[in-house]
This record gives sequence, C-alpha cells and structure tokens, in this order.
Amino acid sequence: MLPTPALRQLRRAIPLVLSLPLAGLASAAFAQANQGIDFTKANTLGNNWTTWIMGNPVVWFFSTAFVIVGIMAALNRAPWAWLLYIIIGAIIAMPASTLVSNLNSFL
Repeated sequence: MLPTPALRQLRRAIPLVLSLPLAGLASAAFAQANQGIDFTKANTLGNNWTTWIMGNPVVWFFSTAFVIVGIMAALNRAPWAWLLYIIIGAIIAMPASTLVSNLNSFL
C-alpha cells in the first residue's frame, strides 16, 4: 500500500524541521569560536609552504616539462600547442619577478 500524499509531505518535512534547531546552535557556536581563535600559526605555515612550492619545485617541474614536451613536439609525438600550454602555465604559476630572475641567471 502506498502512503498518502500528506504522509509523503510529512516525511519530507521531518528532516528540515529537525535540522533548524541544529543550524541555530551551530551559528551560535561559530560566532563564539571566531572571537577566540588565533590563526597566526596556520597563516605562517601556509605562507611558508606557498613560498617553498613557488621556488625550486615549480621551476624544476616546468623546466622538465618544457624540455620533454619540446623534444616530443620536435619528433612529432606531441602537438606544438602543448608547449604553448606549458609556457602559459609557467607564466600563471610563477610571478613575473621569478621568471625574470630565472632568465637572468641563465644568461
């Protein structure tokens, strides 16, 4: 026997009704937690990690990718557009100052 439409609507409404008090409690807890948490250690860790990853690992990755895809494109094993995509990715991933300093170090 199938449930009546009113019973189906009630079944759909029960999770919503039960979640409203939880949402109220969660917002009060979040408001209280935002006042007393110190995020300086997390910010320092994130900044240090970003600085490190933008250094040698990114340079090695894009240099290796440029050489490998360049050889593949020269041997007609990869489209030349892939090389262009790697160059665009390097420009997006590394700031201009890093690119200029790396180019100056090679000259």
